[in-house]
Amino acid sequence: MHIFRSVRARLLWIRRIGVPTSLALLIILMPAGNRWSSFPIATSQEPQASQTNDVVYDTEFRKGLDLLRRHRWEDALKSFKRANEMRNKQSAECFLGMAQAYQGLEAYKNVAESCDRVIELSAGDPKTLAQAYNLKGIALQAQAAIKDQKKLQEAEAAFRQALALGADLAIVRYNLGFTLLQEGRDPEGIVELKKFTELEPEGPKTEQAQKLIENPRRAREAYAPDFSLTTADGEYLSLDDLRGKVVVLDFWGTWCPPCVSAVPTIRDLRKRYAKEPSFIIIGVSSDSDEAKWKDFTTKNQMVWPQYLDRDHHVQRAFDVRSFPTYIMIDHEGIVRFRSIGTSWERTGALDDAIRKEMKIIAKGAPTE
Repeated sequence: MHIFRSVRARLLWIRRIGVPTSLALLIILMPAGNRWSSFPIATSQEPQASQTNDVVYDTEFRKGLDLLRRHRWEDALKSFKRANEMRNKQSAECFLGMAQAYQGLEAYKNVAESCDRVIELSAGDPKTLAQAYNLKGIALQAQAAIKDQKKLQEAEAAFRQALALGADLAIVRYNLGFTLLQEGRDPEGIVELKKFTELEPEGPKTEQAQKLIENPRRAREAYAPDFSLTTADGEYLSLDDLRGKVVVLDFWGTWCPPCVSAVPTIRDLRKRYAKEPSFIIIGVSSDSDEAKWKDFTTKNQMVWPQYLDRDHHVQRAFDVRSFPTYIMIDHEGIVRFRSIGTSWERTGALDDAIRKEMKIIAKGAPTE
């Protein structure tokens, strides 16, 4: 006897900080405020299979879900594809899982294509359709990279289709509002964001929604994530404390040869702006050996603020995955420069970016 299962598919929370695109501010869904949210996939369109095949399929599908939770995107993709083959490539839940894996791989074109297959296979299941349209909208928004108005309009249309299905997904309001702000339609975007905060007054993205309502530019500019740290000298610094200054974050480690070789250049950079009260360099070390880190900074006269990022929370906030990474934040808290490696030493790009922002501060003019 064929066994129909109501297998639960789960959607990932999208998290990217400090990236040029503003995808970090979009989420797939979180109606209950949990990291994962379950929803049923329509099984009426799944082909008949033997009970044994059902067990094999279910095992492979659940393996894919587990791999998604562990952010093993490529392995998850393979599991969903194998499971989908067992259903003659007609499994809506597998295509949705594939879309999530592609999202993790930043393969946004594939995300949209997989969502289209979910939409084709999920007739009569408004909740699953809404999930697919929402995820497709996020992928289109990522492809737009703020500048492509046509893609933003397509993303807006996808979010509106999700809402039209009547599914109880408050986060779609957030995503739609965010996209409208990116299109420069601030009044409409604010309306949607306010609806979101009414539906989720204490949700995980409510604070971010409030900030967008107060300053819609946050949807169009690469604002730095909120962060705080206590330096080796015992000084507490936060993004709010640094407002009005040009901030250079140097993500480094004593174990990293390019980081070490760049120290003299960073030291010279600090000396050039030593008399500027509106300029600061902060070293953010990924070292695990505190004694070695302290000894190195002392011997190399690294007298600017130094922080040992023991739990990597600052590194995660700025989505730093390679070393060295240099990030410059302007006086408004907007990331204006980001570089992996030390090519900026040769090109002078970081120094140029600093001088530009220092001139803006000197003039007292707002950033355009």
